[in-house]
Amino acid sequence: MGLEQENARLQQTLKRLLERLEDNQRISDHFHTFELHLLGCKSLAELLECMLNEALDHFSLSDVSLILVDSDYSLKGVLEYLQLGIYGNRLQLRHSDDFAMTLYGNKYDVLLDVLDPLAAGRLFPNSAEVKSAALLPLERHGVLIGSLHLGSNSAERFTRDKGVDFLSFLASICGVCIENALAREHLRYQSQIDMLTQVRNRMSFDAEFAKELERTQRGDDHLTCLFVDLDHFKSINDQYGHTAGDNCLRAAADAIAGQLRKTDLVARYGGEEFVVLLPRCDEESGMVTAERIRAAIEQLRVDHIAGDGCIRPTASLGLSTWHPVGEKRTDLQKLGVRLLNTADEAMYEAKRDGRNRVVFKPFYYLV
Repeated sequence: MGLEQENARLQQTLKRLLERLEDNQRISDHFHTFELHLLGCKSLAELLECMLNEALDHFSLSDVSLILVDSDYSLKGVLEYLQLGIYGNRLQLRHSDDFAMTLYGNKYDVLLDVLDPLAAGRLFPNSAEVKSAALLPLERHGVLIGSLHLGSNSAERFTRDKGVDFLSFLASICGVCIENALAREHLRYQSQIDMLTQVRNRMSFDAEFAKELERTQRGDDHLTCLFVDLDHFKSINDQYGHTAGDNCLRAAADAIAGQLRKTDLVARYGGEEFVVLLPRCDEESGMVTAERIRAAIEQLRVDHIAGDGCIRPTASLGLSTWHPVGEKRTDLQKLGVRLLNTADEAMYEAKRDGRNRVVFKPFYYLV
C-alpha cells in the first residue's frame, strides 16, 4: 500500500512538472513570436508601434510606456522629423539616465512590482488602471538607452515572486532593436536635414515636392510655393563675419518654421534662400502665411561679436499657387519646375521693389 501511494505521488509530481514545462513552452513561444516581430521591424516608426501599441494586445496589458535617453538632444529632432509625437506621454525623452536610479537602483535588472497610484501615475501618465508593472531596462554595451514599462490592471500580474527570465531576454531584444533603429534613423535624418539650420535640405525637398504635387493633383486642391530670401546677406557676412551670418540663417529658419502648420514643409534651398510648401493652401491663405513669416523675420534680433548692437535681418518673399483643374495627365515634373520658377521670380520682384516685402505672381502652365 505504501508503494502504491508513493507511485501515485510521483505520478502527480511528474504530471505537474510536465504541465509546467508545457506552460513554459507556451510562454516561450508567445514571447518568441513577439521578439521575431520586433526584429522584423524595418523602421523606428514600426518598432515604436510594435512596442507601444501591438504589445498591449499581445501580452494583454493595460498600458505600455517607454523612456528613451537623448543625451545629445539629437533624438528629439528625429522624432519630430518622423512625426512620432503621436504617442504623447507614453513616449518620453530624458537627457540623462538619472531617472534610472529611482527605478532600478545600482543594477539594471528587470523589476516586477505592485504600484501605488503615485508611482503608476509617473510611469503611466495616461492610464489610471495600472496596478502592477514590469520595468525593463534597455541597455547596450553597459549604457542605459531607455526603459520599457509594461502595465497591468491586475495587482497579481507582475509581483516580485515571479520569474523574469523571459522578460530579461525581451529587454535585450528591445535594446538591440532600439539601438539599430535609432542608428538607421539618425543616418537618414542627417542625410535629409541641413545641419546648420535643422530644416530639410534641397535633396529632401525635391523628393517631398514630387510627392506633394501628386497628392495635390489627386485631391484637386491648392498648393502654394513660397521662396524666402534674406536681404543683404552678403553685407551681413562682410560686416559681422560668417558666424553671425550662420546665426541669422538659424534664426530665420526657426522663425519660418514657427509660422507653419505640421503639414507644411520648409527647406534651405541654397545659401540664404529657403523654400516653403503649403499644401491645401490657396493664394489668399498663402499671402497671410507669407506676411507672418516676413514679420517674424523682421522682428528678429541676432547677437554678434563684431561691435555693439544686434543684427536686424529682413527677407523678401515670393509666392505662387497651383490649382489643378481636372487635368490628370499633366507632366508633374515640368509643372513643378515652373511653379518653383514662378515663386522665385516673384521673390526677385520683391527684391526689386525695395525688399522686406511679399509679392504674389500668378501661376500659368501651358501643356
